[in-house]
Amino acid sequence: MTTQSDRDTPPAEPEHSGAALLSQRQLRRILPAAVMFTWLGPFAMDAYSPAFPAIQAEFGTSDGLVQATLATTLIGLSIGQLIVGPLSDRFGRRRPLAVGLAGYVAASVLCSFAWSIEVLIGARFLQGLSAAAGIAVARAVARDVHSGPQLARFYSLLTAATALAPMLGPIFGAGLLEAGLTWRYIFGLTLLLGIVGLGLVVFVLPETHPDRIGGRTPPTRAERERRAVLGGPALTLWSLLRRRNVIVSALVLGFVGAAMIAHLAGLSFFLQTERGLSPAGYSVVFAVDAVGMILANNVNRLLLRRFTAQRLLSIAVPVMLTFTIVFAILLRFDAPLPAVLPALFAFVSCWGFVMPNAIAVGMSVERHAAGRASAVLGVAQFGFSAFSAPLVGIVGPMFGVPPMATVIVVCLALAFAVQLVARIRLPRRRVVESPSVTVPVRSDDDTGCEHACRAAG
Repeated sequence: MTTQSDRDTPPAEPEHSGAALLSQRQLRRILPAAVMFTWLGPFAMDAYSPAFPAIQAEFGTSDGLVQATLATTLIGLSIGQLIVGPLSDRFGRRRPLAVGLAGYVAASVLCSFAWSIEVLIGARFLQGLSAAAGIAVARAVARDVHSGPQLARFYSLLTAATALAPMLGPIFGAGLLEAGLTWRYIFGLTLLLGIVGLGLVVFVLPETHPDRIGGRTPPTRAERERRAVLGGPALTLWSLLRRRNVIVSALVLGFVGAAMIAHLAGLSFFLQTERGLSPAGYSVVFAVDAVGMILANNVNRLLLRRFTAQRLLSIAVPVMLTFTIVFAILLRFDAPLPAVLPALFAFVSCWGFVMPNAIAVGMSVERHAAGRASAVLGVAQFGFSAFSAPLVGIVGPMFGVPPMATVIVVCLALAFAVQLVARIRLPRRRVVESPSVTVPVRSDDDTGCEHACRAAG
């Protein structure tokens, strides 16, 4: 009889490390390519945020409908990863990514020529749907070639580099607006990024899927069925959701990501409409916050030499919640902008600790299932965010606190609650990784996935 533990335990079969089968030159190409692929979604969200008031004025619409263009992008990013993740496990990493980037290019053209707010909302959904391929495949590629502490450090590097997207995006967007160009030219930038990404897939990115790397023959249908029976690499999405490290990481990433998107959805109106900043001033605030995120990522990489990703994650979420409460209190009493901005900076910087560690913990699964694990994390991160963005425009002030701060505090409180419940209610397991096999082992003194994310030295 098959027990729950049996279903959770991968079979003891060899796992080929992508790093061992690729040349050093190919390995060096992976990080810059992964950065470009993960840039596509965040850049498309952040670059046009300074243009929210301009879009509202041109179409004569409401704040809520303008923010819906962001929400539909997030829905597309969520659904797209659910599609591309499993496809990349089945057909390899490069082909689904190429199809997704081609769709991104087409959607960018449609966004730039949108003739109504409804068309823009639909085009943004398609842009998010196709950009999801870049995020899902980039995370899966990292899992193909790295494991354990190396995986956590790679995600920290990837997050630090990707943080340039929210820093540079609003600067480019505001620069175009300050130069007298319309918001439509911003989507011309996303079009160029999509073309560059397609070139990287064709000419730079190597295939890293364990079954296809180095000219390997893809598994037959019988082999895939055998793996499914064993519960091994052909893990279903449902079986992944029953793993503690995956479900807890997904929920934490989802709620904290929702807080970040609520901040993005409301910050433009808060700084420009309520506090009177220009688009250029807004982009400067955004850039400074992004620098804080990059610095936090670098500190996180150093801390991973002594602490596990799980431990750092358990500390980062309550600290982030604390800074957010301070931010909300300052807004409640209408504090001046110089007092508000440091709290905002601290809140955003904490994302540099939460995101890479949550992904590293959640992605500690078999390499053959990396695409599906990436899909689970992506659906949570962007799916939850799709609901938080419109809430900023719908929810009214609570106890005198502006809607943006209210949504942020609630989301982070839920993330912290998930961590508390996981410690109390869920069975504790640790994942021990060796170069050849990943074996979950029951333990009374370790939280899930700690050994998979423990840094060397």
